Amino acid sequence: MGLPESDRKRGPSAGAVGAEPTFSALGTLVANPSIDEERSYIAPAGSLDLDKLRALWSELETRAAKYFTEARFPATQLSAQYQMKMRYPGQNWSLTFDLQTNQGLHDLSFVDAALSGKAIALFNARHTEEFGHIREGELPEVTGVRLVASVATPSPRVAAGFTAARIAPKPVKTRRANLGKGYQATPVFLGAEFKPGTEVSGPAIIEETFTTIVVYPGWKAQVDDAGDYELTRIN
Repeated sequence: MGLPESDRKRGPSAGAVGAEPTFSALGTLVANPSIDEERSYIAPAGSLDLDKLRALWSELETRAAKYFTEARFPATQLSAQYQMKMRYPGQNWSLTFDLQTNQGLHDLSFVDAALSGKAIALFNARHTEEFGHIREGELPEVTGVRLVASVATPSPRVAAGFTAARIAPKPVKTRRANLGKGYQATPVFLGAEFKPGTEVSGPAIIEETFTTIVVYPGWKAQVDDAGDYELTRIN
């Protein structure tokens, strides 16, 4: 069935690849490199072993530092989120919340006598956010500590628009297909050969590495400056 006049269909061209692989690759490019690890530590929130907590977070810091050093990221670029996992006794699942965020690693000065009260207050706020209440007079327990270390990296610039000169590709073959007007010989194109500016009018089939794009009669497919398809109704 046709789409409303104003609708547009957008997706990556296989001059790159199909939709899902391309978005996965783009996600890899724009995501900040990070390492996220945790360690179990069970204790009442009111009687924490500060030395033990420092040791656990220090271990996670060492592992994160090694990871980023091997990946050749400067230590000055690192951001560290020190997190804690807590729950009320009897609950099956713990809630995770940020306890401290530092620029760089190896600063555990927040692990002090005030940590217990701070953790309880943050947990209660997180519990209220998640469940809408807290258990008045009931002391929560810690179930683990976590460190999320990451480095901010520039995102790739993605072009947009249609500034490239129009290209009319040649089909590589035909295939009998019913695109709403009965079975007929339909031109088949290879998307891997498409460049920005390529334009195909339906009926047509564009074969990609991981997907197939069908251009119905009355529609056209264009490849924009970013290598994405835009399908537009033309009549």
